[in-house]
Amino acid sequence: MTSDTRYALEKLTNALECLATHPGDVRERLVSAHMCFHTLNVSDFPVECQADWRWIMSELTKFGPLYDHKGDIYKGSVQNTMARVRKTTAEKIAKRIFQLYWTISDNQPYQ
Repeated sequence: MTSDTRYALEKLTNALECLATHPGDVRERLVSAHMCFHTLNVSDFPVECQADWRWIMSELTKFGPLYDHKGDIYKGSVQNTMARVRKTTAEKIAKRIFQLYWTISDNQPYQ
């Protein structure tokens, strides 16, 4: 693990804890886990992991936000997407988050 990936590793560690312990099905847990890592950018990851990060974020935000009659967002893109996808799709996203964590951690737990 490099110092450049410590921030991403910290955020993914928090997200994994949320995925494992938050109540609700995997879709609800992904919404909560997203709050743990929403500050991450593709540049926070090694080049070999950036495609995985892009896939995760693309899948989490596939359907975009919902707007009210004033044009204000009333349901974010992650909430809207998770309300519409199947559990099996959400499970694939959660698994990819874990795999990304495992890759950038060099198979070592965050400390």
